[in-house]
Amino acid sequence: MERRSVLRLAAVATLVGAAIDIFAPFVIYPRLAEPWPHLVYVAIDLLLLFGMLAVRSVSGRSAGPLALAGFVLALLGLMLVRTSSASIFGEASYMIASSVWSIGMAVWSVDLLRAGGAFRIAAGLWITALVIGLAGLILKDQGPIAHVAKMAFILGFVAAAVDLLKPRGDPA
Repeated sequence: MERRSVLRLAAVATLVGAAIDIFAPFVIYPRLAEPWPHLVYVAIDLLLLFGMLAVRSVSGRSAGPLALAGFVLALLGLMLVRTSSASIFGEASYMIASSVWSIGMAVWSVDLLRAGGAFRIAAGLWITALVIGLAGLILKDQGPIAHVAKMAFILGFVAAAVDLLKPRGDPA
C-alpha cells in the first residue's frame, strides 16, 4: 500500500475516533452497561493512536530529540489512560494518566511548531489543551474547564487529520 494511502487511512481513523469521543457521551454511553463503555474508550484511543503514528511518520525527518521525548511521553500517557481503571496511582489515576498524555503531546507540539510546516494548528491546540487543563487544576474546576481542555485536545487530532488528508506531497 502506498504511503499516501496509509496516511489517509490514519487520518480517517483519527477523525472517526475524534467524532466518537465527541458524540459518545450523548449517543453511545447512555445506552451501554458496564463494562461496554470501556471497549469504546479503547476504540477511541486506538483510532487516535493511528493519528499520532501518522503525524510522527510525517514529521519524523524534521523532528528533534524534543519531539521524540514528547512522542514517547504521549504514548506512555495513552497506555496509562487505558490502565487507569486499575488505580495504579489511586483515585487520581485517570487524571495523572491523561495529564501525562497531554504533557507529552504539548512537548511534542513545541517541536512541531519549531519545525514549521504541517500540524501547526494541531500543535497549538494540544498546547492550549494543556494550558486550559492546568488552569482547571489551579482553579480546582473539574467540570466546564476540563471539558474545554478535552475539546481542545480532540480538536488537535481533528486538525492533524485534516493536515494528513491534504493532497499535496506530504501534508503541509
